[in-house]
Amino acid sequence: MSQQSVEKSHGIHEREVQVVFEIAPKGPCFLDDMDGEISHVELYFPGGECHSDVTICRNNGSDQDVEVMNYTGDICTNCPGVVFGEHDLVPRYKKRDDDGFVVQVHLPSSNELSDVVSDLRRVSEYVRILRIVDVSDQQVDDVVGEVDYTQLTDKQRVALEGAVTAGYYDLSKEVPLAELAAEFGISTSALSQRLARAEQNVMGQLFRDRG
Repeated sequence: MSQQSVEKSHGIHEREVQVVFEIAPKGPCFLDDMDGEISHVELYFPGGECHSDVTICRNNGSDQDVEVMNYTGDICTNCPGVVFGEHDLVPRYKKRDDDGFVVQVHLPSSNELSDVVSDLRRVSEYVRILRIVDVSDQQVDDVVGEVDYTQLTDKQRVALEGAVTAGYYDLSKEVPLAELAAEFGISTSALSQRLARAEQNVMGQLFRDRG
């Protein structure tokens, strides 16, 4: 983990970017033992323990019963919530199913995204970025820029996430395209074309209806 991720400051700070992740943890979780559709999860970790309120929906014929269950116990191995806490982020767990979590967080800026993804991958089978939304005041034509990553092909999304994580778009790092292509096991030209198509898709979403 980077030193920046553990530096915390008190006060009120702006969050410019909203990111929605899909995360499959490596280890078991107390949520695995709960029956019903989990629609909302709240977690915090005082004193090294896990405290959670879990909203569960169950079908009862034509009706749907809603219950809120509380859990207090040991922190699950490889819990993504711990990683979010290390980065001083407040996660909102929007969904939990057999495939994992869908989690929404707000970051100070997109510069922190690669560190968060890298640390989440330490504790996860996989991490996917489903959506990035610019919620800052610096908007084009007063319209929030929104990117839906599900519109990318799997190869385009993986290439784009890998490039972001490696710091390819960080001008201060100057990561060579050939080095990045070697990590993917493809040619430089193939990766260049894949990233170009992904970038075109992303830019098209950000600036649609502004031609």
